[in-house]
Amino acid sequence: MICGFDHVVIAVSDIDAAISTWRDGLGLPLSHRASHPDAHLEIAFFQLAHGGFIELVAPLSDRAPIHKFLQDNGEGVRVLCLHVDDLDRAVADLTRKGVALDGVGTPWVFVRPEAASGVLLQLWPKNRPHRWRDGDIQK
Repeated sequence: MICGFDHVVIAVSDIDAAISTWRDGLGLPLSHRASHPDAHLEIAFFQLAHGGFIELVAPLSDRAPIHKFLQDNGEGVRVLCLHVDDLDRAVADLTRKGVALDGVGTPWVFVRPEAASGVLLQLWPKNRPHRWRDGDIQK
């Protein structure tokens, strides 16, 4: 089941301003920055010393999925990603309990906000790598 913290995704309007806030203001070193034109996203990662990371996500255009979130909610936490020991077992257990899920049958499973005190949760197998940090393979 849920066994730890992986990362938090924060929606921001301006990636450069947000990087300045987190790097210069809060003192976190920028670990990686990426642009994904096909997804209309710009992303920045801040690895945390004791595990996990902070991911800033900004739209490159109004076609980015995060654009609507920002219009409706403003900047802030979009996703809290939590480790699970085994994704299939976690999905089966949560489904049995009636928890509302999205992405079942894919590697990208989310607990809907209405089932988690208003927070969108992503379930991430604790041994799954991250492309930006661990190489090019993401299962």
